Amino acid sequence: MKLPRLFIVPLLLLITAFSTAQTVVTLVSDENKNPIPWVQVTIGDSATIIFSTGTDNRGSFTFPSELFGAANGWEFTFRATDFQPTGYFLRKGESNIILLKPSVAMLEEFIVTGQLSAVSTDHSVQKARVIDRAVMDAKGAVNLRDVLQSELNIRISQDQVLGSGMSMQGMNGQNVKILIDGVPVIGRVDGEIDLSQINLSNVERIEIVEGPSSVSFGSNALAGTVNLITKKREKPGQDLQINSYVESVGNYNFDGRLTTNVRKTQLQFYGLRNYFDGWIDSDPFYEFPKEKIADSGRFQTWKPKLNYQAGVKWTIPLKRLTFTPYVDAFYEQIHRKGYPRAPYFNTAFDDYYITKRINEGILIDAPLNDRFKLNGVVAHNYYERIKNTYLKNLNTLDQQLTTAPGDQDTTKFYALMSRLSLVKYQRDSTFNFEVGYDVNHESATGRRIVSGKQTITEVALFGNTEIQLRKWSLKPGLRYTYNSAYRSAFTPALNLKYALEKWTFRAGVASGFRSPAIKELYIDFVDINHNIQGNTNLKPEQSMHYQVWVSTKRNLGKHNLVIDLNGYYQQVRQKITLAQDPGGVIYSYFNLEHFEAIGLQSTIDFAVGKHRFKIGGAYIGTKSNLTVNGYSFSPEITASTSIFWKKPQITFSAFYKYTGRVLTYFSSEEGDPVTSFMNDYNMLDLSASKPFWSKRIVLTCGAKNLLNVRQVGTGSNDGGAHSSSATSTPVGWGRSVYIKLQFNLHYKK
Repeated sequence: MKLPRLFIVPLLLLITAFSTAQTVVTLVSDENKNPIPWVQVTIGDSATIIFSTGTDNRGSFTFPSELFGAANGWEFTFRATDFQPTGYFLRKGESNIILLKPSVAMLEEFIVTGQLSAVSTDHSVQKARVIDRAVMDAKGAVNLRDVLQSELNIRISQDQVLGSGMSMQGMNGQNVKILIDGVPVIGRVDGEIDLSQINLSNVERIEIVEGPSSVSFGSNALAGTVNLITKKREKPGQDLQINSYVESVGNYNFDGRLTTNVRKTQLQFYGLRNYFDGWIDSDPFYEFPKEKIADSGRFQTWKPKLNYQAGVKWTIPLKRLTFTPYVDAFYEQIHRKGYPRAPYFNTAFDDYYITKRINEGILIDAPLNDRFKLNGVVAHNYYERIKNTYLKNLNTLDQQLTTAPGDQDTTKFYALMSRLSLVKYQRDSTFNFEVGYDVNHESATGRRIVSGKQTITEVALFGNTEIQLRKWSLKPGLRYTYNSAYRSAFTPALNLKYALEKWTFRAGVASGFRSPAIKELYIDFVDINHNIQGNTNLKPEQSMHYQVWVSTKRNLGKHNLVIDLNGYYQQVRQKITLAQDPGGVIYSYFNLEHFEAIGLQSTIDFAVGKHRFKIGGAYIGTKSNLTVNGYSFSPEITASTSIFWKKPQITFSAFYKYTGRVLTYFSSEEGDPVTSFMNDYNMLDLSASKPFWSKRIVLTCGAKNLLNVRQVGTGSNDGGAHSSSATSTPVGWGRSVYIKLQFNLHYKK
C-alpha cells in the first residue's frame, strides 16, 4: 500500500528542520520540580536583553549557539513570567536544566487553540477560556458531556440512542468544531458529535474559543471550537496513574496511564473501561447491576452502556524536530432493552448500537530557529456505527438476529487530514504571522448512505497575522477553501485588542463557512424512533459574526478580581436545519433562509488565596424568518466555588447552573412554522477532595444533581424529530453520589 501524498508532503517539507546539535534549555520549578511549559523567557544581563523566546510543552527552548561567540559557555540572567530572575552559566551545545523560584502564585492560564504560539489568556488577541484538570476532577467529570453541562453559554441535549449534543452561542452542535490535540473528531450522528463518547481520563485541559474559528479550522467552526489537550509528562523516569470511580446510579469506571522515558524518547500508554448499567425512574438509589428478566422495568430511560478505550503515544525528539506518532482505539456498546411482548411476555426486541473509533497520526513540532517553526499533523480517523436488532428469549436469554428491513445496519466513515503551518512568532516583535494548508478527505459507506458510498474533499490555504502597535494588537486572517461538492469560499476575519494597565478591550468580526456534511446530503436514517432523510440540494451555510469583550483584572492585596463582559451578534444565511413532511413523520434537511443569534454574558471571578468564587450570567436570543414575535430569549446563570481547608488539606467545590426556557421555530415542508419549547431547570453538584501520602493518593467524594432533575417538559405543535408525541425529555438520571480514588506514582531513574 502506497503512503498517501497528503502524508508525504509535510514530511518532505520538514527535512530542513534537521541540523547540528543545539543548546537546549529546560526550565524547572524549584517548588515542585516540574517543567515550566508555555512561559515567556528573556535572557541577558542586568541591563540588556539579548534573546527572548518561550518554552514549549516540555518547558524547553533552543538557545542560538551563535550568541556564545567563540566561548563554550556564558553567565546569563534568566527571567521568566511569574518567577524570580536567576543567574546561570549556560554551556554551549549541551542540555541545561535551570531551577527557577516562583515569585507569586501562578494564576495565568495558557492556550494554543487558534494562536500563533502558546500564550496566556491575558495576552491572546482572541478571548478564550480554559477548563483545567483540577476543575474536571472537582466536577467528577468522566466525559466531555459531564464537564460542559455546567458551563456558561453552552447547552447540552440528550438523545438516548444518538448520545449527547451541544449548542454554543445559540448555534447547534454541527457548528461547533471539536478537536483533540488539534485533530478534528469525526463521526457526527444527526449533525452532532456524541460528547459522552469523548472520555477525559487522558485530558490535561480543555480550551474553548467562542465565535467563528473558520480561518484556522474551517467548516463546523461557526459557533466556536473546543480543543482537548491530552496529558504530557516530561520528568525523567516513569509515571503511573490509576483511577477508579463508582457512582450510585450504576457507573463503574476504571482507567490508567503509564508514561516512561526510553532513552531520549517518551512512551505513554493509557486505557479505560467504563460501564453504566442503565437507569429508570423506579430504580433504587443504589443497586449492583443485574439482568432483569420478564419485567416491564427492563426498558430503561437511560440505556446501559459499555466503553473501552486504549492508546499509545510516542514522543521522539530528533535534534530540532519532534515527532509524536499516536494510535487510539475506542469501543462502545449501547443496549436498548425492549418491553416484554404479549401475550406471554417472555420475549422482547433488543437493539444494540455499537460504535468503533480508531484514530492514528503523527504530530510534528519543528522549531527552525528562535523565530520560525513548523507545526504539522497527518492523521487518519475511522468511525463505524453498527445497529443490530435481536429477538431475545427472556427465560433462557438466548437471542437471534431479526430479518425486518432496517433492523441491521453498518455505517462507516473514513477521514484523512493533513495540516502544516509555518509560524513566525516572537513575543516582543511588531509583526508575527502564520501561513499554511489544511486538507480533509472524508468518505462514508453503508446502507443508510445514498448509493452506498459518498466522498467529500476540502482543501484550504490559510493565513493569520498579529501586529503589535504599543497598546494595540491586530489579528487579521484569511482562509480560501475549495470543497469538492460546492464552490470555493473566502472567509476573512479581524480581531482587535486594546490593553491598558487594568482594562482590556477586545473586538472581532469574522465570516464563517460550513458546507453540508455527508449525512446531511446523503443520509437515509430510519428506525423505530427516527426517520431522517438527506437532501442533495442543500446550500452551504455562510455567516457574519460580531463580538466585543471588556475585561478588568484587579489585585486587591492578596486577592484577585476578574470581571468579563461579552456581547455578540451572529447572522447566518442558508442555515441547515430539519423540516417535517405534511404527515409529521419524515424529517429532511433544508436551508433556513435567515437566522440570527444575539447574546450578552458576564462573569465575575474572585480569588481569595486558594479560595475561588465565580458567578456568571447570559441572555441568549435567536430568531429566523420563521419566528413569529421577534427574538426568542433564554437566560442562564452559573455559579461555582472552590474552598480550601488548609489543616486537613480538603478542597470543597460546588457547581450550579440555571438553564432558562427555550423557544425555537422550525418549518414543515409546506412552509408552515412549527413552534417547539423546552422548560427551564436547575442543576447542582458538590464534591470534596483530599490528598494522602504526599498527593500519591487523592480521594474525591461528591453528589451530582442534588436537585433531582430527571425530565424537563417539552412540546410542539407537531412531534419532534425523534419522537411523535414527546411531552418531556431526559436531562438527568436523578440524584446520585460518587467516590473516586486516584493513585499517582512516580519512579525516578
